[in-house]
Amino acid sequence: MQMDICVQNITLYAGQVGGPGGGPELIDRGTLALTYGTKYGMVGRNGVGKSTLLRAIACRFIEIPSFFHVVHVEQECSGDDRTALQTVLEADQEREWLLKMENLLVNDEVEEEHAGITLNEVYERLEELDSDAAESNAATILSGLGFDKEMMNKPTKEFSGGWRMRISLGQALFVRPDLLLLDEPTNHLDVFACTWLEQFLVQWDKTVVIVSHDRGFLNRVTTNTIFLHKKRLWYYGGSYDTFLKVRAERRAHSESIAKSQARRTTDLKNFIARFGHGHKKMARQAQSRMKLLERIQGENVELDYDDPYLRLEFPAAQTLPPPCISVMNVSFGYEEGKLLYENLNFGIDCDSRVAIVGPNGAGKSTMLKLLEAEVIPVTGGISRHPKLRIAKFTQHHLEMFDMENDAVAHMRNLQAAVGEPDSVEEARKYLGRFGLSGDLATRPIKTLSGGQKSRLAFAELAWRQPHILLLDEPTNHLDIETIEALAMAVNKFEGGVVLVSHDERLIQLVADELWHVERREGDKPGSVTIFEGSFEEYRDMLQERFQSQNLLHVSMARKL
Repeated sequence: MQMDICVQNITLYAGQVGGPGGGPELIDRGTLALTYGTKYGMVGRNGVGKSTLLRAIACRFIEIPSFFHVVHVEQECSGDDRTALQTVLEADQEREWLLKMENLLVNDEVEEEHAGITLNEVYERLEELDSDAAESNAATILSGLGFDKEMMNKPTKEFSGGWRMRISLGQALFVRPDLLLLDEPTNHLDVFACTWLEQFLVQWDKTVVIVSHDRGFLNRVTTNTIFLHKKRLWYYGGSYDTFLKVRAERRAHSESIAKSQARRTTDLKNFIARFGHGHKKMARQAQSRMKLLERIQGENVELDYDDPYLRLEFPAAQTLPPPCISVMNVSFGYEEGKLLYENLNFGIDCDSRVAIVGPNGAGKSTMLKLLEAEVIPVTGGISRHPKLRIAKFTQHHLEMFDMENDAVAHMRNLQAAVGEPDSVEEARKYLGRFGLSGDLATRPIKTLSGGQKSRLAFAELAWRQPHILLLDEPTNHLDIETIEALAMAVNKFEGGVVLVSHDERLIQLVADELWHVERREGDKPGSVTIFEGSFEEYRDMLQERFQSQNLLHVSMARKL
């Protein structure tokens, strides 16, 4: 059976799949070519159509063979009374049907001739699916994604959207489709789950296409790269870093040819202009040169220019002497008698560069809330320099924008609130530095993409000129190029930085210290400790933990 995919002459418009349509053209006469068993990373700037293409494949708008089992992980699972484990198990509809038929046939509730399948055939197919290992496999997958036994047995309606996204991802990994489509799979994961998912996908033996902003994740998981650029799909062998290298080499080669052609064209034009109407012999040579010029101009190399890099900048307030923030014997918990952690003692200064890592639910975001005084310690105290200014980025902050307002009005309102001049021209000029120029600055915020809203939030952070930046998962919704720009801006920032992120590259480029938050277990409060080592060593520690807990052993048996 042919399991490779090749679909040519694809034309796709924004909003054409699952939307109102009428949007700009995203792909023009593109070709989708997927070799079975290959792991592809799909890259390209925000807004070029990567997510739309995945939707088009998943809903068969792009006509791939009907026998292909395709799963697209985009939406969270529904919240109902089924447990997380039950929800993952029931995602395998074939197994569920076979178990139902087994029950009916064993109890003589239906005869084989009416069932269309014999009991022996049911048993054979269940054995092919390794049905006996199904619950163990589902539990292993959920464990890798951060669920403990208690969480696995909770109804899905009791989980937040982020955790239900993990369940949805767990369903996809459990059913092992022929073609797995993952759109930003790391967005709702912590470093623990991201590292596990990488290791799990490395063993994946079917076709997978991943859209991700996480450069390290792409480098370790994918073996080929699809570049969506100028409305076409360009294919490269190798990981993301290999793609960058090969593309740079091709561009350098093209630029060399283009320069050579430009010099040759200039020489030919000069010769034609000088001798085109002179002596017969020279005129004939000029005619010959003219034909050569036409041929060279017809072969002109089209240079592949990138969109200009976004340049972010976070100006800092004048440095304060340490300590800026002192945390002394602090304990905190949201529920009485259930402390998230206790006995916290540390300080944050204008030269701090801290990344907080650990499993979801351990209290990483709560740490930032404590530093900002959004929540108050149960015991102990936190002192702050009287002149300290803090600016904080969170995904929740994006939801708090007045969605009917535009970016210009938002910045003008900030300026007016502190008595600063609030001219439209200055606001537009300022927003342009954050990639919000033209009509993006005057469109209602609700029409902006997640990445564009993040840029507006960055513009607000910069406007506040803080002493300390608190960043809670700032890379969600950003493309790889914008993450690079963010890392450069944070590195140039002359104040302190405390960062919660699962993005390896941002952590490696920005952080000098790793603070590991351990989740509360039973009656034992969690803890915060400094990890003595690099982020790469931290990942190695997690991988050793996966091996010791046997979290990577999932039966891959599933015959067509």
